[in-house]
Amino acid sequence: MRKVLLNMTMTLDGFFCGPNGELDWMSQKPDQELNDDIVAFFQEVDDGFVGYPTASGMIPYWLGVAQNPSAPSEERAIAQAVNRLHTFILSNREEKLEWENTKQLVVKSDDELVEAVQKIKQQPGKDLAVPGGIRTAQTFVRLGLVDEYVLTVHPVVIGQGQSVFTTKVNLERVRVKTYKSGVMRVCYRPR
Repeated sequence: MRKVLLNMTMTLDGFFCGPNGELDWMSQKPDQELNDDIVAFFQEVDDGFVGYPTASGMIPYWLGVAQNPSAPSEERAIAQAVNRLHTFILSNREEKLEWENTKQLVVKSDDELVEAVQKIKQQPGKDLAVPGGIRTAQTFVRLGLVDEYVLTVHPVVIGQGQSVFTTKVNLERVRVKTYKSGVMRVCYRPR
C-alpha cells in the first residue's frame, strides 16, 4: 500500500507561517544539497493532495518558474519535479480546474476524505505527497492520514504563527539530515 508523506517547511519553533499566513521567514536561500533532496523527494512520489486555495497559488507559481528561463536553476529543478505530479485538488464543492494533471476530490466531511485517501492509497503507484497548504496539512494530521512526516526545519524562530500540529501526535524518528545552511530535514513516522 502506498504511503502518505507530509512534506512541510517550518520554523525551529514549529510554525509553518505567521499568525496571518506570513511566509517572510522563508527568505533565506537553502543550499544546493537541500534543493537536490527536495527534488529527490518529489521524484519518489506520483501524486499529491492539495487544498483548492493552495493549489490556486502553488500550481501557477511552479508552472511559471518551470517556464521562466531566468529563474534560478535550483528553483526550476524543483518546479519540474513538482509539476510532474498528478495532483488531487481537495475542495468541499465543485471548482473549475484550469490545470493539467489534476483531479478534483470533492469531500464534504472528514469521513469522505478518509475514505477517498484510503482508496487512492490502494491504487498502484509510488507514494503520495501532501506538499503544503496549512489547512490540508492540519486536516491530514488530525485525521491520522499521514504515514511519514518529512519536515524541513529552518534555523529561525518567529514566536507565534500557525502550526501543522493542532493535536498531540507521538512520533518516532526515521532519519535526520543537516545542511550547511543550518536547515535540518527530519523524517518521522507515527508511533
